[in-house]
Order: sequence, then C-alpha cells, then structure tokens
Amino acid sequence: MERITFEIDNHRELKLLISIAEKLGIKRFFLSQPTQSKPTELQKIYQIIDKGADISSFGNIEEWQSSTRADRKLNFNKL
Repeated sequence: MERITFEIDNHRELKLLISIAEKLGIKRFFLSQPTQSKPTELQKIYQIIDKGADISSFGNIEEWQSSTRADRKLNFNKL
C-alpha cells in the first residue's frame, strides 16, 4: 500500500481532489482537521531577517576605514 499526504488551504480544491480520488476508484482516504504547525527553522530565520536590526550605532564607515587602515603603507607606483 502506498500513502500520500496533501495539504490544501482551499476548500473548493479539497472537494475537487476528493472527487478525482473517487473517480479513480480510491476507496480509502482520510481527512484530518487543520492544525497549526510550528514554524520551521527556515521560517524562524526569515522572521529574524524580516525583523531587521538597529544599525544606527555603527557610525561613519569612512572614518572607521581610515582609522583602521592608517598604519598601512600602500605603494601604488609598482603596479
């Protein structure tokens, strides 16, 4: 025996699927009540990304780069 599970949000599509199953001669099928599923790990990650982060405390990137790289001597004459 093979088993397959469908998740259908639309009641009209559910009725259509049942009708098709009956026409195909599928005699046993089970309907279950809708359940609230727990968010998957990927959904949790997307929620965190959508929420965003406060970037107001990062300051001026140009000043940071200049101060961080001030000790580097770059010789552009040997290109």
